[in-house]
Amino acid sequence: MTIDQTTAKVLTDLLRELSSELDLHHDDDEFHALEPTIDTLRRAATLMADAGLKAPEVYHHVMRRFDRSTRS
Repeated sequence: MTIDQTTAKVLTDLLRELSSELDLHHDDDEFHALEPTIDTLRRAATLMADAGLKAPEVYHHVMRRFDRSTRS
């Protein structure tokens, strides 16, 4: 799959901004309620990965927080 440069920049910016907001404004115990948003972030990051692009580090940080906080 290919993504043009403009789309790649917009996806990167959206992932960075939304991930930053989630990281700053939500405690770990709130993350379970964010599952629909997290799923959307993962779909966007997967789309980027399929095109050979990398998601921003803050995205990975939020995914680690989500995974830790939702582990049973």
